[in-house]
Amino acid sequence: MAKIANVYKDKTTGKFFYKKRLPKGNPTGKEWAIKKGFDTATKARKALDTYLSELATLEIKKGTATEKGVTIETFTCNVAYGYWQHKLKQSVMVGKKNHCRYIFNYFDGKTFNDISKKDIAQFKNHLINYDSKQGGKLKAMTINLILCTLAQIYDLACEHELVEKNIAREIKGLPQKTKTEIDYWTLSEFENFLSVIDDSTYKGYLKKLGFYTLFFSGMRVGEMMARKWTDIDWDNNAIYIDSTLRFENVNNWSASVKDGPKTVSSKAWVKLTPKTMEMLRTWKAMQAKVGKMEYIFMLDGTMYNSMYWTNWKNAFVKKWNKQAPEDQQLKNIRVHDLRDSHGMFLLIKGADLKTIQKKLRHAKATTTMNYYLDKLPEVEDKILQGF
Repeated sequence: MAKIANVYKDKTTGKFFYKKRLPKGNPTGKEWAIKKGFDTATKARKALDTYLSELATLEIKKGTATEKGVTIETFTCNVAYGYWQHKLKQSVMVGKKNHCRYIFNYFDGKTFNDISKKDIAQFKNHLINYDSKQGGKLKAMTINLILCTLAQIYDLACEHELVEKNIAREIKGLPQKTKTEIDYWTLSEFENFLSVIDDSTYKGYLKKLGFYTLFFSGMRVGEMMARKWTDIDWDNNAIYIDSTLRFENVNNWSASVKDGPKTVSSKAWVKLTPKTMEMLRTWKAMQAKVGKMEYIFMLDGTMYNSMYWTNWKNAFVKKWNKQAPEDQQLKNIRVHDLRDSHGMFLLIKGADLKTIQKKLRHAKATTTMNYYLDKLPEVEDKILQGF
């Protein structure tokens, strides 16, 4: 069941209530915001958003914002989140919060009065040089989205008269490449990767099934994790995609149809290989021994972060490369690149771009061409090497 942040169900009354820790030094003097008696979780969340917005307004009226300044994090959490919550899809909202983490970490404890145009320019340079252990360098598109989110926060700050002008809008974004370069594994490379996964254990079998499904279906990892057993058409070897996982923590996640996958065209039936279907049947029987579960890729009835697949993939690549000769070393592609690996697998097998577009559920043929057209000479070389 999908969870809503800071909203809980009273087991005694069956009603919903909200509970959220308030910022230190807030005008109410309270540590927690708590209110009970809501008929639905959605009503409870809306009431909490309204309360937080009113609290931020109260801070401004009492002079904390004008005299001492309000931190950019406090303003965003109490005002911007509530504003965006009613305007944006949940999937977009999750993205906004991810972008805000970069902003909060860099401008930790700083008020709008503390931040200058130069500071925002330095923040942009910080993002350009940012290098995480999990994701590596940030792409230009991601940096631009973070800067856009910051500018939108400043737009709201202007409306609340915390700042006179939006200095964040004066910082230019990065130029983005018009053509998309892709990383992928060939079938033989993927088979090498798969060979180091021990599927004799319950968890090991799930890992092997997941990576196999991603490579041979072209699904995005969030789409795969949102799949239920009821989505499978066992007679026609197909699975229906109409949602994706949005995960914050084990108590706050959603895989609802209303949120949907990436685009409208992403909603479709996806054909699965006979071996994938066979593995799914085996996994269904294994999972049933642990407990009855609604979602296919659950281990114990609780949802987990899709980043687990990245960590597992990294470990298996390292395991293969540790014992493989130099000419068979695997490049450490992203989990998402298994989707592109599927596209390249189809291309090498002789599928035309229109077929690949349909299989990957791209909204436009130009998207497929942008990804794979430049790879045709490379594909021809791979095909000719077999003769």
